[in-house]
Amino acid sequence: MKRGRPALDPDLILSELAKTSSKWLDIKVFAQVESTNDLAISQLSNNPNESVFAITADEQLKGRGRLQREWHSPFGAGIALSVAVPTKVFSCEVSAIPLLVGIAANNCLKNLGAKAKLKWPNDLMIETDSAELKKIGGILVQRQGDHVVIGIGINTDLEVEELPTEAATSLSLLDIRTSRETLIAALLVEFEKVTKLGTEDWLPLYMNDSSTIGTQVSVARKSDSLVTGVAVAVMKSGELLLDTEDGQIEITSGDVLQVRPTLR
Repeated sequence: MKRGRPALDPDLILSELAKTSSKWLDIKVFAQVESTNDLAISQLSNNPNESVFAITADEQLKGRGRLQREWHSPFGAGIALSVAVPTKVFSCEVSAIPLLVGIAANNCLKNLGAKAKLKWPNDLMIETDSAELKKIGGILVQRQGDHVVIGIGINTDLEVEELPTEAATSLSLLDIRTSRETLIAALLVEFEKVTKLGTEDWLPLYMNDSSTIGTQVSVARKSDSLVTGVAVAVMKSGELLLDTEDGQIEITSGDVLQVRPTLR
């Protein structure tokens, strides 16, 4: 535990939510967990008819992102939040939910004054003063029965020596200050808002916030093949549309390994 980092105050989260019209008020706060997503999935396994609930923790020992990558979550240094939501609550296609969650999280970061962007499919990016894009968070959405479990991690107070890579950053390193309780409440409010967005609503919002669209990218797919082209659009089901030498290709999943600007 880093000296001076306070534990989450559950009452303060609820107090922040009480200032809004949010109905998503069922939140459990833990000092330490293996994984907030795993805990939410376990709760759904025991109670598959649950409505919306959230789990957060000060420290996450085995957090992970897409492709089972480790997510670094020291005590009190970030947001580790999982929200279980029935899929029927959403107005969009289920496969597009991770992108809507990205819009919600990006809105929260922009409201803090950050130059926030979304890197397809699930990275939360911040433009630094030197115009460099650095990763500040990530999203992992998992299906469990009739629910999705929305997992999000955001670096709030990590110091330079705690960052997993040089390509990462935290809000405090960017001199952006907010309490974790306030940010958790804001995320829940924004998550609730995006459930109402249909395709015609969320697509232009995502395109506007994307750091990927309009750039030359190389995407590593599950088949280990590498596809290179210009990212021209995101489809209503969440796929990335690439303009390649062999024509247009829809990418359903993969890692954007290389991004460089393209003339628009």
